[in-house]
Amino acid sequence: MANKWQVKEEEKKEYQSSIGRTDYNIPMIGYKSAFFIFVSGITTVFAVPYLMSLLFNDFRLPTVIISGLIMGFSVAFSQYYIERRKQADRKFYLLGGLLSLFMAGVFFFLYYAGVLF
Repeated sequence: MANKWQVKEEEKKEYQSSIGRTDYNIPMIGYKSAFFIFVSGITTVFAVPYLMSLLFNDFRLPTVIISGLIMGFSVAFSQYYIERRKQADRKFYLLGGLLSLFMAGVFFFLYYAGVLF
């Protein structure tokens, strides 16, 4: 049986952005998503350490955990809800969890190495 060639126009485009279209089905970040991620980043760098310093003597570990969760799930939220307008499923939580672990590692390095605060 012969394989049928797929033409780029016949493929289902799952990712669509206000910036433009590509020939390939790759995730793109639009203006709304970039603004949402930027505001989340500013919140995690300034507001979360201040609130955790009010609650705990050593604010670094709770700040790392909460900041990682906020940043990881904000990127997943922007990809699922803002860009693709898709409901949350198992992949949403998997992506959010993996990104949260990665961002928590980044914040752990920044706070415990003395780069931030």
